[in-house]
Amino acid sequence: MSADAFRNAAMACLAGDKPVGDLVDCVSEHFPDVEVFRENDDLIIKGGGRFLVVRRDGPEAFRVTDNVAVPSTNAVDAGGGTKRTLNELIDDIVTLDD
Repeated sequence: MSADAFRNAAMACLAGDKPVGDLVDCVSEHFPDVEVFRENDDLIIKGGGRFLVVRRDGPEAFRVTDNVAVPSTNAVDAGGGTKRTLNELIDDIVTLDD
């Protein structure tokens, strides 16, 4: 899987300030070995034993939290998680598939 192909697809999926949960089909298509689902507008991805919980935090900003045991939006609900740009989020997703 080409990171550039996924980057282009992800940018198209999130055009116009769409919720990050809209990436579900895009991630599934490009990374069939990861589990991905949407919880409200959030995105939860499981690759191996690692989870990424992602929430949109602005036009080009996202909050990402890792939770190795159970996927939970608690950290992003409270404003926690690591701030990421779209490019950084895409890199996190690509790395998760490794």
